[in-house]
Amino acid sequence: MEWTVYNFECADEGARQSLLSWFEEENPVEIPEDEDSVHGALTDADGEDIRADVAWIAEYVYVLTNPRVAGLLEESADRWERAVVAEFDSTTETCTEATLYRSEDGEPVEGARYEGVEELGGQGMVYRFAMDHQFRFRAFAHAPPTPMITKHFGAFDAVVGLGWGSDRMDFFERETGVAPTARGLEYLEDDPVLEAGEFYEAVESE
Repeated sequence: MEWTVYNFECADEGARQSLLSWFEEENPVEIPEDEDSVHGALTDADGEDIRADVAWIAEYVYVLTNPRVAGLLEESADRWERAVVAEFDSTTETCTEATLYRSEDGEPVEGARYEGVEELGGQGMVYRFAMDHQFRFRAFAHAPPTPMITKHFGAFDAVVGLGWGSDRMDFFERETGVAPTARGLEYLEDDPVLEAGEFYEAVESE
């Protein structure tokens, strides 16, 4: 079985709210006030309702489904700046494909594609998109779709406790083939889920 995760990067929090309002207007999902996630459904281009887990933070919206939601990327493209659609194998918990899009005149345009990378998991993709594109990728929204072999990472804890920094950079560099950059590290350190200095706490406490 596979799961699909949509990562939407909006211009700012106001644009993110516009995207969430569109979800609510066009799909059978209610976006609660004073919350940061919801379980609901999205309607695909064929009129079928697909169960979805939706989470949002800062200028990002994360949507997890099992099958892809046909038409979702195209119909929402005038409300986001960049987006990543990724598919994961639930048995191996590895990413089988991830595609980065940018929105041009309200249409999604493919910018980069990663596929067929053996044993590349969610953490590696978070690292790769931060280093290569300064994009806050998540493998899940609020929660994973099924019980996981390893401890799961939601939209609000994906970069907490991973031990990034110093000695752990070698591991992610080997896994992804992408060298760490000062700009990418700064981007990870500045993640909105983290308190000041928390990025390195796991490394320092080992």
